[in-house]
Amino acid sequence: MSIDHVWIDSEYPLEGILSMGLKNAGAVLCHPHPLYGGSMSNNVVIAMEQGFRDLGFTVLKFNFRGVGESRGFFAEGEGETKDLLSATRFLESVLDVHPRIILGGYSFGAWICAKVAKLRVKISDLFLVSYPFAFYEIEEVRDFKKRIYLVSGYKDTISPVNLNLLVYQSLPQLEKYLHVIETDHFYVGKEKSITSFIKRAFL
Repeated sequence: MSIDHVWIDSEYPLEGILSMGLKNAGAVLCHPHPLYGGSMSNNVVIAMEQGFRDLGFTVLKFNFRGVGESRGFFAEGEGETKDLLSATRFLESVLDVHPRIILGGYSFGAWICAKVAKLRVKISDLFLVSYPFAFYEIEEVRDFKKRIYLVSGYKDTISPVNLNLLVYQSLPQLEKYLHVIETDHFYVGKEKSITSFIKRAFL
């Protein structure tokens, strides 16, 4: 598996890391809120990256505009949605025709993934860690008709487990999964639980 520092063409040039694996399956990973220190170096993003890489997926993680070496400025979710659309197109360009594409995101990044999944018919799965249901709308999650995976921290106050359970129960998807981990919103020391769940769920 090759690992390369890449640049993604969007409204602003975006910095990314591409781990090249299978050409028929890929994952794009999104980090938490840019204004609160979120970046592609986040521990949860790395845990997701490890899980998909261990399964042989081609994995692209990237920094939203204004983060790390990515150009531009925070854009309240609308610009970041465009960033993820560009990153998804970049991933598609290195994969075979009609690949399985998973969008994975943590917190703010999970919200952006849900917004993009509603716009992109080629997305196969959503993998959402601590989706901030208390702060952002949930229609995008309900509108996505394919496989969806929710990961929740039992002590999470930003993405409360009770809200995750209520949303999970209301989802119309035929294939839906909820995995609860004994942790708070930041998953410190629990990263392997995320990686292990990915390897079980997507094997």
